[in-house]
Amino acid sequence: MDTITKRALGTAGIAGDLARVAAVAALLWAIMAQSPANIARFAVVALLLLIPRITGLARPFDAAFGWTLILATAASAAGWYQTIAWIDWVIHCVTTGAVAAMAVLVLARYDLVPSLHGPGPRRNHAALILLTTATGLSIGVVWEFYEWLASEIFGITMVVGYTDTIADLAMDGLGSIIAGLALTAWAARGFTRHRASLGG
Repeated sequence: MDTITKRALGTAGIAGDLARVAAVAALLWAIMAQSPANIARFAVVALLLLIPRITGLARPFDAAFGWTLILATAASAAGWYQTIAWIDWVIHCVTTGAVAAMAVLVLARYDLVPSLHGPGPRRNHAALILLTTATGLSIGVVWEFYEWLASEIFGITMVVGYTDTIADLAMDGLGSIIAGLALTAWAARGFTRHRASLGG
């Protein structure tokens, strides 16, 4: 079982590093295409993907964080949000969940939230799920503020509106609950050190 776990962690680590390579490749493509908007998007993603690698956070969540951010950014660059009605919901769910999990890992890594890792009482598991959900919903609210500013103040074409905002936040919450359950399962297995760590 230990051998299988080590292989799985190794594979997740490779997937996370490949996401960083993909982000840099996308940034180079945007530069060659002379697309300022996409240059800015992929530059931000490339920088964000350095966080889990530098801080040595959990490999599976690193990989999920990287690839979902790339998916969300590529969808924007390709105009999928305007042409595929349901893609916005899916990306809000998976990306916000991955970002929420990574945010909780960073907070725990620097002792900004109580340590919740390792086997423990059910209340600790519930607290971790609630923390991840609250974090994801907070991130979702900040994103909705950004969408409003981008659309109303800067004139950037985006899909906005009351119904869209409520649906987005609902999917943010769902994704964050799933991420909280994943973090709880990860913590319950006792992964607490190196790049298999919940809190460092």
